[in-house]
Amino acid sequence: MLDQKQTTKSLVPSPKSLSELQLFTMPEGGTDRLNFITWDTIAVNGFGEETVEFHGHYAIERANPTSADWQDASIDITMRELSVDGVSKNFGPIHASVNGDIGKQSGGQVRTGTTYPDVIDSPKLCQMFGYMQFDLPNMGMTVFNKEPILLEHNITHVPPIGQGGGTRPEASFNLYRKDDPNGEPVAVLKRVKTHIGAWK
Repeated sequence: MLDQKQTTKSLVPSPKSLSELQLFTMPEGGTDRLNFITWDTIAVNGFGEETVEFHGHYAIERANPTSADWQDASIDITMRELSVDGVSKNFGPIHASVNGDIGKQSGGQVRTGTTYPDVIDSPKLCQMFGYMQFDLPNMGMTVFNKEPILLEHNITHVPPIGQGGGTRPEASFNLYRKDDPNGEPVAVLKRVKTHIGAWK
C-alpha cells in the first residue's frame, strides 16, 4: 500500500510566490534568488571581535529531488551568487560574496530522511558548504576561508523562506588574505546565524 502511494506522488511546480509554498512537499528543480540576512561574528587580528549584521541576497540552484516523497528525497544545491553587506564599528564596511577564485564550488544538499526519523512530516536537514570572501576596504584587504563554512538549516518547505539556521556553536573558520593566501590567517569567522527571506 505504501509503495502504491509513493508511485502516485509527483513533484509540484517550483514555487514563485508565498501562496505557492507547500509544507513537506517536494518541488521541481529551479533557482531561488532570495533575500538573506546573516549575523557574522568576526575577529580580526589586532582589531577585536564583533558581530556584524549583513543584508542582501543569494541565489541557490536546486536540482530535481531524488524522489517526490518528502521523507525519502534529497536535493543537490549549488550557491550561484551571494551578495550581502554590513558595517562594523571596528572594521568598517564589509561585503561578502562567493569566492569564485578558490576553484571549489559552494554547494550542499537537502538530506534524505527527516530531523525526527519516526515523524514523516517533520523538518529535513539542509547543509551548505560555502567558500566565501569578505571585502574590508577600510582595512585594505579581502579575506577568504580555505575550509568550507558549514551552514545548516532544518527546513519544512522548499525553498526555505522564513527559516533560519547557521553554523554550529563550536565552529570557527580561519580567514586568509587573498593577496597572501599562504600566509598566516588574519581573521577568524566564529559564528554565523542566518535568516532566509522571500524572493528578491
